[in-house]
Amino acid sequence: VVSTQSTGDIRPGRMTQFLQNAKDTLPLVHESPDIPTKLYGQFVVKYGQTDRVFTIWKHTGSYPSLDETATLLKSHKAYQEYELSQVELVRRRNQQLCYEFSFWPEYKDDYDGGIFEFRTYRLKPGCLYEWGNSWASVINLRRDSAVMGMCSQIGQMYTVHHIWRYRDLEHRREARNKAWENGQWADLVVRTVPLIKGLDVNITHAADWSPLR
Repeated sequence: VVSTQSTGDIRPGRMTQFLQNAKDTLPLVHESPDIPTKLYGQFVVKYGQTDRVFTIWKHTGSYPSLDETATLLKSHKAYQEYELSQVELVRRRNQQLCYEFSFWPEYKDDYDGGIFEFRTYRLKPGCLYEWGNSWASVINLRRDSAVMGMCSQIGQMYTVHHIWRYRDLEHRREARNKAWENGQWADLVVRTVPLIKGLDVNITHAADWSPLR
């Protein structure tokens, strides 16, 4: 599955208007039977890079559906008005096209609440295969919290995104500590830390209308 992750840095004081515009527009695209894409979720940073929003779309028809969506949105009046509003509300935007990891567990609980942790790793070139194999062997240790794992194909390359869900920060601490009690987790860290050039961690909450929330 091809996914689009868009990152928007919102101008200070304009977050409320940005989210209202998104609420008024993005569900129209999501629910349209004619547009071959589905909104996975929109997430607002609570701790980390403040005034930042992550928006994820899934294109189940891979690249052909991505191209068709882009064409259809050009004539979608509400979406074009939404795009124009970004000029006044958004400081900077970034987009990546990503493939989801096949080994990542399927996440089906759409309305659990809580917080979402976005961990974005910048890997050394040529390390993605080793990264995937290492994580595939231990992901079941954290499957209760695992929401999504994907790697960039277009945009900033050698980037991996892991998304985790917790009830709150205390639950996050407990889940991470429990994983460290298993020697396999320590082995994973030993194998993968040398592959990493940088890491960003953001704690987010889903928008109140987000399909995943």
